[in-house]
Amino acid sequence: MASVIHKPLLLASRVLIIISALIAARLIAIGISPLDLSVDEAQYWLWSQNPSAGYFTKPPMIAWVIGVGKALAGSAEYGVRLMAPLLHGVTALVLWQLAARLFHPMAGRIAALGWITLPATGLGSFIISTDTPLLLFTSTMLLVLSPLAHGRSPGLFGFLLAGIMLGLGFLSKYAAIFSLMGIIIFWIVQPRDKASLGLKDIAVIILAALIVISPNLIWNFHHGFSTITHLGDNANIDQSQLAFGLSLVAASLASGFSLLLAQFGVIGPVVMLGVLIAVKTTDGLRHRFLLGFILPPLVIITIQAMISEANANWAVLAWPPALVMLAGWCCDKEGRIRKPFWLTAMAVSNGFLAVVIWLVSLTGHLGVLTPSSDPLRHLRGWDSHHAALLAVITEHPVNTIITDRRGSAALMTHALRDQDISVTIIDADGVPSNHFEASHPYLSMGKGDPVILMTEADTPPAIPKVRWIKSIGESRIKISHNRNRHFIFYLGIEETSKSP
Repeated sequence: MASVIHKPLLLASRVLIIISALIAARLIAIGISPLDLSVDEAQYWLWSQNPSAGYFTKPPMIAWVIGVGKALAGSAEYGVRLMAPLLHGVTALVLWQLAARLFHPMAGRIAALGWITLPATGLGSFIISTDTPLLLFTSTMLLVLSPLAHGRSPGLFGFLLAGIMLGLGFLSKYAAIFSLMGIIIFWIVQPRDKASLGLKDIAVIILAALIVISPNLIWNFHHGFSTITHLGDNANIDQSQLAFGLSLVAASLASGFSLLLAQFGVIGPVVMLGVLIAVKTTDGLRHRFLLGFILPPLVIITIQAMISEANANWAVLAWPPALVMLAGWCCDKEGRIRKPFWLTAMAVSNGFLAVVIWLVSLTGHLGVLTPSSDPLRHLRGWDSHHAALLAVITEHPVNTIITDRRGSAALMTHALRDQDISVTIIDADGVPSNHFEASHPYLSMGKGDPVILMTEADTPPAIPKVRWIKSIGESRIKISHNRNRHFIFYLGIEETSKSP
């Protein structure tokens, strides 16, 4: 009897050890990696300097999360990325509990190990993004609502808590709308004679979510709904594009198929095949519950890809419930593994991919697998550009740096964080299209002060009230086999009001 009792505890402790070891390994990779921040990470860090209820292109949660990491470990790359592996570790624990409640404790352990070894988790544990907190909060919402999958109501407190988690998901990324769609889909497909979710319950969830996100809604109201407008710009769908997509059906289908094919890379090819089989061969209320949350992101983002464009990670909300369904498919009601071949194949393939992604994060390169156009090129060389810029600033002291691209503005702002230097951007048309054009546009003070322009253009652009003097340096870095990044630094003088 003792051995029967201790075996589950032993298995659970081993799973916890594996999850903890992977988190620790990823924290080490963050600390050692030579790769610089991405443009988005640098911009999110800048947002974290001034906590707010909203920002120009994203809801505020990512800035708050980075703010916690910054408070614990500083503003360098390690502090910016610190929370990424930790939050993914917590998400694995949440999915563990969700799968255990829906199926069996063994399914919970499979789901936790499956999540922590997904390729998307490995990458998301190195580069922090808005998906990281989104996945945690929406997975927690699923856990709170899990009694519905057994035909039971989670009660008023449960629906309130689910709404709070949904609201926190919206504060992370507006893609949380897919989770709300999942709730509505389950309300539609649940058996009428055993209905455990009513319209009043959905109203409670939505009301709680609205209360949580109300500060962001108020912020958007006072800022011209800039975040919501940017979401529409990202979707990039208008009537002409819709007509174009409908007229070129073959191209549209190819785009949709490419997005679905990319999902094999997001969760791993063997896991993807397992999910497809699990979705096709299982049924029952639990699977209706999970399927309601799997389909909206996959279907809608596939349509988005067919008529415009879409990134592979835009459908990421489908994979926590899909992984839980897969875990339930792998074992029977007593917790016995009934798909040992699939489980072994998934463990080996995604375990291998997890190690590869960790090594790439640690070393900063893909080794012999590096293509001519290195996908890591955007994370490389910015420290050298920073050093070159510091050299020209030392020779030509200025208080203002002018850039002409969001990327250089974001990364130089982070690099110069300990300097009393303002990094600005040229807003050529006067209509802000990103955070820097909205909050850090270059405006001449007309005091005759020197300025330095950092640009990839061969000649400096004409800027009102600035007279360019000369080129004072350059920085050229080889970022991949066939690509260089080349900046030229120009010295200029702001014209005074007395200048002719």
